[in-house]
Order: sequence, then C-alpha cells, then structure tokens
Amino acid sequence: MSEKIEERIKELEERLASTIPNKHTMKSINFIKAQLAKLREELIEQASSKKGGGRGFGIKKSGDAQVAFIGFPSVGKSSLLNLLTEGNTDSKVAAYDFTTITAIPGMMDIEDAKIQLIDLPGIILGAAAGKGRGKEVLAAARSAELILIIICFREDGSINLDDLEKIRSELKNAGIRPNGKPPKIKIKERTSGGIHFTCKGKQVMDKNEVKTLMNDLGVRNAGVYFSEPNITADQLIDFVIGNRIYTKELVVINKSDLMKIPIKNVDITKAIGHDKWIMISAKNKKNIDSLRHKIFQELNLIRVYLKPPKQEPDMDEPIILHQGDDLETLCKKIHKRFIDEYRYSLIWGKSAKHPGQKIVNLNHVIEDGDIISIYLKR
Repeated sequence: MSEKIEERIKELEERLASTIPNKHTMKSINFIKAQLAKLREELIEQASSKKGGGRGFGIKKSGDAQVAFIGFPSVGKSSLLNLLTEGNTDSKVAAYDFTTITAIPGMMDIEDAKIQLIDLPGIILGAAAGKGRGKEVLAAARSAELILIIICFREDGSINLDDLEKIRSELKNAGIRPNGKPPKIKIKERTSGGIHFTCKGKQVMDKNEVKTLMNDLGVRNAGVYFSEPNITADQLIDFVIGNRIYTKELVVINKSDLMKIPIKNVDITKAIGHDKWIMISAKNKKNIDSLRHKIFQELNLIRVYLKPPKQEPDMDEPIILHQGDDLETLCKKIHKRFIDEYRYSLIWGKSAKHPGQKIVNLNHVIEDGDIISIYLKR
C-alpha cells in the first residue's frame, strides 16, 4: 500500500517541480500541494501506527524533556551523544554510513534537569517518502520538543549547508515545522452555502483561490477566517490537514576542526536563517559544555522548589517545568490526587505579587525560581 502512495508522491513532486509559478498556474500548483499533503499524511499515519516505526524506534519518553538528533550519515551524531551524556549510552561510533541502525536514547544532566537525547539513524534523501527507514526516523522525531539538526564542515573547510536545506525539506514533508508557528486561521464547517472567506490585512490568496483550495482539500461548505495577513496556501493546507508538529530547531555545526578560514557569525546566521546555531568539534571536545547550556535554554525549562507547609523549602531537588506552565501542571507532575485535593498555594518568587502570596486558582502561571507550598484538602 505504501509503495503506491510513494509512487504517486513522486509523480506529483515531478509535476510540481516542472510547473513554473505564475498567475495562471497557481490553481494547479495549489491542487498538487493539497494532494501531496494528503498523501504524505497517509505515510505519517502508517509510521505512527507502528509506535515510531517498529523495532528500535518505540522509545518511551523519560526525563524532563526530549531532544532528537537529525542528520545525514557520519556527521558525528553518535560521538556527540556520548560526549553530552558523558558516556552514559551505548551509541556505537564508527566512520562509516548507517552505523546507527536503531534509535538510541541517552540522558543528559544539566541545570538540575534530565534531558533525554535520542540519536536517530542518519536520514537520507527521500526519507519522508519511505526510503532508508525514513518514515520511522521522522515519526520518532515528531515526539521531540527540540530538534538538533547536525551538519558539519567539509574537508575543504566549507560548511555543508546543502544538507541543512535537504533535512529541512524532509522534516517538512513529514509534517514537522521547525521554528514555525501555527497559522492564525479559523474554520467553521457548515452543511451548505459553500466557502465564505473573510480576512484581516492584506493576503497573498484571493477569495477564489481560497475557495478552490478548500474544495481540493475536501471541504465544500465552511466559514474561513484569516486573522493575520499574508497567510500562504501551504499554511492553509497545514491547518486543514492538521497533525502538524511545530517545534524548535537548533543547528549544530560539527567538525569545526576542519575550518581553514574563520567565518563571521553574521554570515553563518544569514546562511542558516536564524541565530539558533552553535559550532562545535566532537573530535576536539570543543564547545560541548556550551551546547549543553544552549539545549537547556532552547527548551525553555524552569526550576521550581517545593516548600512543605511550615517547613523549609527543598532547594536541592527542584521540579523541572516549562515556561508558561501553571500550578495545575505542577500538581499533575507531583501526583494526580493533588488536583482533586487542591485548596491553595503560597508562592514566593517572580510570579508572586508579594512574598507568600496565596493563590487559589490552578491556572496561575509560575516562573523560574518560584518557591511553592501546596495546601490540600483534609
């Protein structure tokens, strides 16, 4: 079944590549994009139904956050994993392609947090279409909170930026949107009346293009509202198809020991498209500690400290949460009974208006360094 889907995807990709974008071809281009999105979603569902893709990929989340390593073969992912976890894994290292044949987890301790790192097999071109166990690799990556894209210097001293774009393309085809945000779209399906389109701000698609694309996606009757300007056809397709993963991306440039001429940071940032990158050498163990801290920062983790009622706070073992988490999230992490038996909390720290503020609502957002006493019903 998947082979037929992959063949159809290849046909549509060739049609898309050969179609020159202009006013007269946009309807055809959007139709092809819609069909590709639906077919790729079928492949994603098939891979996901195998719990991440069969033997070696069914990794249970553990620790405070999960980070996936994505890169082409032999960029140094396994060596880097061993360094970051201080050897606390059995990730095999060798200088040949496809050394890693299963997803290997390791645990990194940093800033009181335990972060699960997953060394996924090196992906190849066509991974999202099923080549080289690509569907399984990318399905496993969808569960990660941060994706480390590993690229490296070439022997001639240049950075292999071509690999970065190829990997981003594979991730996109697998429904992963690194550094992306969900589009601000509202769709209310109806039983009749066709497609009614309204928007805020200037748009790249007109009413007829939106109507045609919605029909191509199988939606015949609905109210469609764009609440931000310049929403693209790709964003509308993402919204309708759903099941898109919006996650963070950190680009790791390995093998800096091969660099012959220093490269300006501003030039690297421009080439990558953002400043979320770091240059390292796994061989020389250069910038490994900096990478650890960069991972912690990109995950937006915070530390909160519990203070049992009428006792001193436990400052040695904080609870790790994410920025934006509230008291309900904290209670769930401690024990589910804390939700049912919750009365109020006393909070000292940034989120409190004054030391020891009494908080009754569970939706109170807590901040890094907060000290919290939770009182339960007796």
